[in-house]
Amino acid sequence: MRSYLFLIVFSIPFLGFAQNNPVQVPATKCSMVPPPGFTLSNSFSGFQEPVSGSSIMVTEIPSDYEGIAAGFTADALKSKGMTLLNKTDVMVGKAKGVIIKASQSANGINYFKQVLFFGAGSNTVLVNAVYKEANKQQEPAIRTALLSTVYDPAQNSDPQAAAPFKVDLSGSGLKPVKFMAGSLICSADGKIPTEKPTLIVGSSVGQKVAVKDQKEFAEARLKKLPKGESLLIKNEEVISINGMAGYEIESYGLSPANKPALVYQVMLFDENGYYYIIVGQAAEDMINWLQHFKKAARSFQRK
Repeated sequence: MRSYLFLIVFSIPFLGFAQNNPVQVPATKCSMVPPPGFTLSNSFSGFQEPVSGSSIMVTEIPSDYEGIAAGFTADALKSKGMTLLNKTDVMVGKAKGVIIKASQSANGINYFKQVLFFGAGSNTVLVNAVYKEANKQQEPAIRTALLSTVYDPAQNSDPQAAAPFKVDLSGSGLKPVKFMAGSLICSADGKIPTEKPTLIVGSSVGQKVAVKDQKEFAEARLKKLPKGESLLIKNEEVISINGMAGYEIESYGLSPANKPALVYQVMLFDENGYYYIIVGQAAEDMINWLQHFKKAARSFQRK
C-alpha cells in the first residue's frame, strides 16, 4: 500500500477558526476542531493558515487500515525524501490509528509533517499536516486538531463541495466519487479504482508554474500519465473555455489492463500562472466517451 505515500510527499503548503466545535471538512465524512487561525481551504479538503502557509489536508482512501499502516515505515518514507522522527499508536474514537511525525526539506526550506491515519470501515482516513520548521510553535495545536478528527459515516460527503471548480456531468453517465489531493475523481460505475471510464479534474493546487510553451507543457504532462510515453496523439487543438486558453489533446494507447484506450486531456492556463487539467480515460465505446469528455471539459468553470 506504499503507493498512498504520495499523499504526504512534499508539496508547497497552501496559502481563524478559534472555536471548540468540530467543523465539517467538505467532501469528506470527517469533522475537526481546527487550530487557531486556520480556515477552510477553497483548494482542497481541509484547513490552511494564510500567514504561515501551514495546512491540514483530509483524505479518505478506499483501502483497509492495516494495509495502509504497513506501508508507513521509515524506509518507505525515506524513499519519498522524508525522515521518520516518531510514530505513535493512537485511538480515534473506537478506531485504531497511528500518528507520525516526519521531516523533509525542499527548495532550501525545512518542513515538518504530522500525519494521522485510522480505520473507517473499509476505508482509511489520512489527515496530513504540513508546516515549516520556522513555525514549529504551531505543532501542539496541530497535533490536538488532528486528534480531534471525528468520522461520521452518515455525514454528507459531496465530492464536488471542496473543489475550486465545477463541471457539468449531466447525461455523461459519470459520477463524482472522490475529491482527493486537489482532484475531483469521477467514474462511470461510481467506484475507484475501476476499469470503467474515468474523468479526473485537477489543478496546480495553489502552485504557480512558469510555462514558456503551453503546447509543449501540455504534451509533457500527457506523457507523465500511466503508460503515457506510449500514447499516440491523434488530434491536438488550441482551446478556450470560460476565459482560459489551453490545449485539447485526443490520444490513444493502452489502459493499465493493457486494453486499447482513449486518453483525452485538456490543460487550461489562467492569468495568474496556475493551470487546470482534465483527463478522461476509456477502454470501451471510445467514440461515445470522447464526446462525453469533451462536453464535460467545455463546461469547466472556476468557482
